[in-house]
Amino acid sequence: MSDSRRRSLLIGVVATLALLAPPGISPAASAPDKIHQDVRKDLAADDKAAFWVRMKATADLSAVKSTATKTEKTQQVYRAKSQTAETSQAALRELLKRAGADFTPYWIANVVRVTGGAKLADSIVKLPEVERIEPVRDIPMPKPRPAEKTAKVNAVEWNLGNINAPQVWAEAKNRGENIVVANIDTGVEFDHPAVAAQYRGRKGDGRVDHNYNWFNPFRDCTSGKPCDDTGHGTHTMGTMVGDDGTGNTIGVAPGAKWIAARACYNDWCYSEQLLAAGQWMLAPTDRSGANPRPDLAPDIVNNSWGGTRIDPFYKQVTEAWTAAGIFSVFSGGNIDVIGCNSAFSPGADLSSYSAGASNVRNGIASFSARGTGEAGDIKPNITAPGVSVRSSVTGGGYASYSGTSMSAPHVSATVALMWSASPALRGDVAATRALLDRTAIDVDDTSCGGTAADNNVWGEGRLDAYAAVRAVPYQQLGTVTGKVTSGSEPVAGVEVQILGPLNRTVSTTREGTFTLPRLPVGNYRLTTNKFGYGIANAAFTVTADQTTTKDVTLTALPTSVVTGTVTSQGAPAEGATVTAVGTPVSAVTDSAGRYRLTLPRGAHEVRFAAWHRCVDTVTASIEVNRDLIRDTDLPQRVDRFGYTCTVGNEPHVEGVDRVWIFMDDEREQVELPFPFPYYGNTYTRATVGGRGGLNFKGFLPSGLWGLPSWAGSDLIAPYFGNGGVDPHYSSVYTAALGTAPNRTFVIEWREFQRGNRPFGRVSFSVLLHENGTIGFRYRGIRTEADSGVSAIIGISDSDGVQAFEYSNNQSSLRGDQSLTFTPSRHGVATGVITDANDGKPVVGATVKIDGTPTFTTGADGGFRGLVPIGNHRVEVSKEHYGTIIRDITVTQGTLSRVDNALPTGDLVPSADTVTLVMPAGTEHTSRFRLTNRGTGATDYTIATDPTQPWLTVTPGTSTLPPGATGTVTVTASSSGMQPGTVRTGKLTVSSASGRKPEFDVNVRVVAPTTHAAVDTGGTREFVDRLGERWSADKAYVAGGEGYLGSGTRVHTSTAPIAGTAEQELFKQARERMLEYRFDNVPNGVYTVELGFADTRASRPGQRVFDVTVEGQPAVSALDLATSAGPRTAVTRQHTVTVVDGQLNVQFGKRVGDTIVNTVRVWKWPTGVTP
Repeated sequence: MSDSRRRSLLIGVVATLALLAPPGISPAASAPDKIHQDVRKDLAADDKAAFWVRMKATADLSAVKSTATKTEKTQQVYRAKSQTAETSQAALRELLKRAGADFTPYWIANVVRVTGGAKLADSIVKLPEVERIEPVRDIPMPKPRPAEKTAKVNAVEWNLGNINAPQVWAEAKNRGENIVVANIDTGVEFDHPAVAAQYRGRKGDGRVDHNYNWFNPFRDCTSGKPCDDTGHGTHTMGTMVGDDGTGNTIGVAPGAKWIAARACYNDWCYSEQLLAAGQWMLAPTDRSGANPRPDLAPDIVNNSWGGTRIDPFYKQVTEAWTAAGIFSVFSGGNIDVIGCNSAFSPGADLSSYSAGASNVRNGIASFSARGTGEAGDIKPNITAPGVSVRSSVTGGGYASYSGTSMSAPHVSATVALMWSASPALRGDVAATRALLDRTAIDVDDTSCGGTAADNNVWGEGRLDAYAAVRAVPYQQLGTVTGKVTSGSEPVAGVEVQILGPLNRTVSTTREGTFTLPRLPVGNYRLTTNKFGYGIANAAFTVTADQTTTKDVTLTALPTSVVTGTVTSQGAPAEGATVTAVGTPVSAVTDSAGRYRLTLPRGAHEVRFAAWHRCVDTVTASIEVNRDLIRDTDLPQRVDRFGYTCTVGNEPHVEGVDRVWIFMDDEREQVELPFPFPYYGNTYTRATVGGRGGLNFKGFLPSGLWGLPSWAGSDLIAPYFGNGGVDPHYSSVYTAALGTAPNRTFVIEWREFQRGNRPFGRVSFSVLLHENGTIGFRYRGIRTEADSGVSAIIGISDSDGVQAFEYSNNQSSLRGDQSLTFTPSRHGVATGVITDANDGKPVVGATVKIDGTPTFTTGADGGFRGLVPIGNHRVEVSKEHYGTIIRDITVTQGTLSRVDNALPTGDLVPSADTVTLVMPAGTEHTSRFRLTNRGTGATDYTIATDPTQPWLTVTPGTSTLPPGATGTVTVTASSSGMQPGTVRTGKLTVSSASGRKPEFDVNVRVVAPTTHAAVDTGGTREFVDRLGERWSADKAYVAGGEGYLGSGTRVHTSTAPIAGTAEQELFKQARERMLEYRFDNVPNGVYTVELGFADTRASRPGQRVFDVTVEGQPAVSALDLATSAGPRTAVTRQHTVTVVDGQLNVQFGKRVGDTIVNTVRVWKWPTGVTP
């Protein structure tokens, strides 16, 4: 039950559907005022409501009045109404389809029922064709009052005798023959003994055809047969036509035929169903709701229902009926407290004819509503028996009820007697009302206004059927009867059509007989129609008060037998229906798929249809001139993508984890336990909705016309319709079942409320399988209403272009069946792409199938999707990675894996920061290394910032194979810097390294405030290649700087020194010193850089010593022969903090002499970290 429906039930008032009134009932409204305030409130509450949209246009019915016959009237009214609605609603329908809204158009009143939000409502009222938006509300069913049985009078029910109906039967030989009555009520128990024979759908030979004879928008009766859930409708129908053939006569016009529409259910009459029923009465349809036939409209419609106030709810319907020559009668209404001005609509409307209730003593019933009616009109129009009326009820029994619901059918059936008596009067509503008024028995009661002859208690007075029939225009009438035989045997079920002053059709009984009473005198032509027999024609004349006998002999046509086997995909198609089109001949295949038809010889079309919709129906033309065999295979249905379906009886599967959906318009997103391939896309989450569907876009429509459609894109619809989850009984669950690669994700809708029957419930689930197949499972499919008549079942692609629509608001499910949708032309390709270096997922890799980019890997490095069955070349690549190519074979229903590790570089620097310390105005170089730790060779490029011209690097580009290392030289200038300042820059390294294709190496240039550079062993000042000035070596003097130690000496190498371009600095060295001391240095952080080269080319172990700086170990057990090599330059740095104004660099001998080639000392600027 929708939320708006629930609210209307709580309100509990009659429909205030002013939208059904013709334009002019309310003044023209501005756009904001065109939405009723109750709809505004509903939309403000949850931004979703059901509402009526009334169109401005009305059909012109003025020309209908001049039409000669009732049939012509109904056809013209139907044509005018339907064409007006089609034209004026076109723009609105298009808007609603684009919005994916749930809507139903009606031509009878030119209105559209819509379910939507405030934004949609605002868009609707902007359409120039729209008059107004009104709320949807429903009507409480008038409950009949149980009553004591009243004794019969002279073996006649008191109510029938009270209106003198038996006198009509006896004297006029008139029981309502040739007239069709109808009711809009709770339904009718069509096989009740009192009404079974009078049902228009029952043929003379006992067969029953419900097409055009029964309308049930709830679709809740077993096998689609007419039914009644309360007995109210069966009771009112019994009062009109009831007679069980054994003397138990309860109906006023037992010779009339009846049809019915069910619009009331469980103590409520629903406004939409009332409107649909009113429309059906004007143009009855077949059981599927198609192929309207206004020529089969009833003559009289009884309406034993009503509201609780005056409003124009049903006015356009009753006016259309009247224009079409259909006489409608409404109950006047029941009240609890006697009072005037208590008449209800629609009975109180000017356009309606209503009945009050009287009792066996000819007194007014206390509950009978009093006028006035609309615009001060006298109401009720007439009064008829309504207290202790005995009639038929469900279960084949009888009961006495009281209420104006019981009064109205007396009036309806009296009109049947009048029209049967005078066929010329049939369809003339105004004249018939006048006759009823004139012949009523006046009752003087002006307590609520009016006159003695016409007042608001009795109306025109008490109904007198005998006087009304006697007052009709006299016509001479006669009867025709006959028997249809073939070879002296009676032929049942022959359609006998007569054309003449009155056109009628009747069906022969099991004995082959037919009777058509009360025909106007004159000449007629008779034509027979019975399958398997030749057509017979005859002429006859009807004479006044005489019975004309016209027997007919038919010739049976020669026949042959057609047999065969129906299969589907090579297996027998059990339960398939084989029908000779246009004939009553059909057969259902047995378990072996076999069938047998007996057909007249000649050309026939034979239709082969499975009971389910997973295969196509096949129609074949055959020439039957002998017994023949015709085998047929039903091809499997397949959509454009390749999805097919199969039916089975797999059990319903329940979910475990609750999804918090409580209403039909709510939705929740759920994570899928595996990527699910669907119509060429792959999804990891789904949106589940309360209306019985799910999709992968996060959008679920409130309504749907069918699949494919834009609104239904990406939809999986196991039972998507106008029902939904409700907070009291329904729930939604999910479950993850199985293990990879055979996992299943279940979404279950439990106790789902069907929208076409407020208390009908079914359960169903969707099973998403890892291999891409989709299962639908059902539980509780018991009646036609459960079988999909109010649901769309199927699947659709993401563009709303391709779809497999299993059924669209049709009866398609049988029992607790299952459906499985399979992508028959595709299998699943899947895999995980990893980084060959670290084994972790590669996100965003492109997977090409036969050269076409098809998939992109997700966060887990995986991909999955549907690929056409067959052999394929798969290419996987991503920027900064190598490319992998593999060949795979894809089969349906399996997962074809493509797991690959993509090779890539992994370039790392030896240092994140390169620091160059130099005096201001100089240039220095430094080096760092790049190593490729990856599995793939990589080119790299090193870029400097164009805004940093002081920084250069070589080489700028190069290639490193896996495992290789390269050296990068950084050259920086301190030009323009002041002592004590720092200059920073960066080098950007780009490479084919998948994880880190780009990183920065920071460069820092420091121009210290205190700086010393000593060329140890040097005798003069020296400027090196980078412009740094080196002082000559000297012994320490207090307050200055220099070396300490006795016996120190200088040694100069005659051979070049490796590892440096500064030969003059490193070819000479001081040996045997104990310390270099620097006095009067500012306290702070210092770095000491010592340059070493063993100028004597000592062997390993011959010279080993330690270095401490400020008492901290700086270099331990330095063996230059081992750590650098003979005559090879090497530098060591150590950073310390000076707190006493003196910097001490001390050398401790272990083996051989100490040695040092250069000493550089600099103080770091305050706040700069070394």
